[in-house]
Amino acid sequence: MGTTSRRRSDRRKAWWSLALLPPAFVGAFVVGEGLVALYGFEAHGDLRPPLWVVLGAGVPALLVFSVPAALSAHFGRRALAAGDLRARTPMAIGIAVTLLFVGQNLLVLLVG
Repeated sequence: MGTTSRRRSDRRKAWWSLALLPPAFVGAFVVGEGLVALYGFEAHGDLRPPLWVVLGAGVPALLVFSVPAALSAHFGRRALAAGDLRARTPMAIGIAVTLLFVGQNLLVLLVG
């Protein structure tokens, strides 16, 4: 595969990786809520779960949600290494959306 076709292919893969954001959101929700339930607490009940439950469910959920950004960054970096500067855009979008999601969840944890 030539350099031009490889960087184009990697840039496309970086963009297509972002299509995984909605399923990753659903997956993160299922993982987070499911783990809270497995720990024996209600996620949205009157009693707030302890911090260890929040972290034990939140960290895996955030990891699930970050998979599309990691894929986009991986393919974007490969395209950048091949000289395609346009690969920065899907990388930036993936990282920004993931950071906003993590920030929102941290804010909810801190503020309540």
